[in-house]
Amino acid sequence: MSTELRIPLVSMSMEEGVLAEWLAADGAQVEAGHPVYAIETDKTVQEVEAPASGILKIIGSVGETYKVGDLIGTIEHAG
Repeated sequence: MSTELRIPLVSMSMEEGVLAEWLAADGAQVEAGHPVYAIETDKTVQEVEAPASGILKIIGSVGETYKVGDLIGTIEHAG
């Protein structure tokens, strides 16, 4: 079972954002509520928290631009 990590809607006018940084390494154990990645919009850089605990699987590349809703990673968890 896995939880998808997607580019969130940070503001009403946001259509895309740049994946600024992964705050955990691929394959790392992450905890729900802890920051996992940061996105940059034309107005701000915002950290995004993990929605679940598990093993981070990175798909998206730092520096790339993604549309709101694009899949950039998953969190794999037992069960």
